[in-house]
Parts: sequence; C-alpha cells; structure tokens
Amino acid sequence: MSQRAGTAEAEIKALAVRRHDLPAILAHHDDDIAMFDVSPPLQSHGLAEYKKTWDLFIAYHQPWQAFDVEELQMCVGDTVAFAVAIMRCGSATVSGPHVPGGFQFRLTIGLCKVDGAWRVQHEHHSVPATD
Repeated sequence: MSQRAGTAEAEIKALAVRRHDLPAILAHHDDDIAMFDVSPPLQSHGLAEYKKTWDLFIAYHQPWQAFDVEELQMCVGDTVAFAVAIMRCGSATVSGPHVPGGFQFRLTIGLCKVDGAWRVQHEHHSVPATD
C-alpha cells in the first residue's frame, strides 16, 4: 500500500461513527447524500432527510452505547473511495466495557474528496435475510 493510500484510509477510518454526536456525524456527509436504510424510510436524499433518520435512531438508542467496526475493507483512489464493513450497534460502550448482544448489520459507504476532505455521498445499511 502506498503512503498516500494509507493516509487516505486513515482519514476515512477517522470518520467512523461511534457516539451520539450528531453535529460530528453530519459534518462529514455531503449535502446531497443518498442513504438506503434497514428501517423506514428505506431511502433518504439530502442532508436534512438523513439527519431525520439519526434523530429517530437517537431517540431509541441509549446514549452510552456505541458502534463497533467488526470488519472493514476499503478501496481508495485519489478522489473517490468506498468502504464495506460489518458493524455492531449497541454492544460497545463509549467509555466502558463491552456488553453482550447488539445488532449486527452491513454498511457500505461511498466517498468523494471535496476541497481536500472526504465526504460521505452514499450510505447503505443492510441486514442478512432471515430465511
């Protein structure tokens, strides 16, 4: 891996959401983001609609819970990147020990480098089929 690719991967990893810090989450998403989610609405377009999905999630999620990245793969170019991950929501804690359980899901994000910073332009959450 080149040093430039390693730096880009580190910059993208630093965008990972772990806590309920909505301003920090939104700061790295593009105004025209498109998101496909597990729960309704199944899709949202634009930062205002994307924010509403977080408002709903935060209303039902415990503030001390965090997200864990269990697996992560990235493909990074000079101005475009995508990442795929297996995530767990609710079993990690922001400042304490791991707790049992949580909700496992898949995450795919597409990013573009805008004015020297990575911006999430596409986000897709999914869960494995049960049958």
